[in-house]
Amino acid sequence: MIFFGVMIAGLACQVPVFRFALERWETDSYTLVIVPGASGQLSPSENEVLRFLQSRGGADSGNMNLEVEIDSKRIGESSAGAMELFYPPKLTGPRTPPIWSGALTMGNAKTLADSSIRREIVSRLLRGESAVWVLIESGNKEKDDRAVIETEKAIAKAEAELKIPDGVLTVAEARKVSAGNERDLNATLRSSIPLKIKFSFVRIARSNPEEAIFREMLLHMESDLGEFRNEPMVFPVFGRGRALEPLIARGINCANIFEHSSYFCGACSCEIKNQNPGVDLLISSNWEAAIAGNEVVVEKSLPPLLGIGTLMGKATDGEEVIDTTRSDSLDLISRPWMIVGGVILLMLAFGSVVILRNKRY
Repeated sequence: MIFFGVMIAGLACQVPVFRFALERWETDSYTLVIVPGASGQLSPSENEVLRFLQSRGGADSGNMNLEVEIDSKRIGESSAGAMELFYPPKLTGPRTPPIWSGALTMGNAKTLADSSIRREIVSRLLRGESAVWVLIESGNKEKDDRAVIETEKAIAKAEAELKIPDGVLTVAEARKVSAGNERDLNATLRSSIPLKIKFSFVRIARSNPEEAIFREMLLHMESDLGEFRNEPMVFPVFGRGRALEPLIARGINCANIFEHSSYFCGACSCEIKNQNPGVDLLISSNWEAAIAGNEVVVEKSLPPLLGIGTLMGKATDGEEVIDTTRSDSLDLISRPWMIVGGVILLMLAFGSVVILRNKRY
C-alpha cells in the first residue's frame, strides 16, 4: 500500500482542488430553448428579450455560460413565447426535462441571468475562498438554525485544521525559479488571488423570488431532491461556480461538512474536470478576465508535464499538453507500474465520490 501511495502522490497535482478548479476548469454551458407562441413568431418585446439573453451568453460573450436556441419546429399553446432551461449536455447526455420553464419576459430573463446570491458567491471565490456553502432553507426555523450551527462549527474546524498541500508555488515564487528551469507546472498557481483556507455560507429562503431560478438549478441536481423539499439542504460551491450534491437534514453535520472541505483543500489528484464530482451553475461572470494578467511567464523551455492528461494523450481541462519529447512519454506509458498507478488513482477518486454520496443524508 505504501508503494501505491507513493506512486499516486507522484502523479497528483499539488495545487488544491478548489484553486485548480478556479484557474483551470472551463465552465460547461447551459442551454436555453425559446419556444415561440401560437403565431410561430416572436413579438417585438420578445425579440428584445432574445437579444438581451444572446448578449449575456454564448461562446463569444464570455460573460455567462449559456447557449440560446430557438426551437422553430415547436409552437407554444399560448400566444406568448416561453423559455426552457436545461443542464449542460455533458452532464445529462440525452436531453432531460427542463430545470425550469417560464414566459419569455424580460423579468424572467434577468432573474435567469443573474441574482444577488450568485454575485456574492463569485465575489467570494475570486477573493480566494475555498468554497461557499449555500443553505437552502426548509422554512422550519428549528431545522434551519440547526443546519446553520453545524455548518458554522464545521467551517471553524476546517479553517483551523486544514492546510495547503506542501510544495505549491505562488506566481512570484514560480517566476523566481522558472529561469532555473526547475518549476513544476503541477505545483504552480496561475494567478495572484490569495491562496488560503477560508469558507463561508449564504442562505436562500424557499420563498425568495429573486433566487427562484438559481434555487431550481440546485434542487434539480438529483431526481429525488423533490422528496426533501421540507428539509434544509447545503450545497458547497467552489472553483468557477461548481456545486456538489447537497447534504440534507441530519446529513448536515460537522463530520460530513469537514470531509467535503478536506476534499476541496486536498491536492488535485485528478486534473480531468469531468471525472470529478459536481455540476457547474449558471453564473454571469467572465472568469478568464478576472484571473487574466497574473499568469507566470515561462522564460525557458520546461520538461513536459506528466499527468493523467499526458498519459491519455489528451489535453487537460483549461490547458494544452504539448508533446515535445514523444519518445520519453511513450517509454513511460510502456511501464506497467505507471498504468497500474493511473488505474488505482481513478478508483480512489470514484470511491471518494461514493463515500461522500452515501453519507450526505
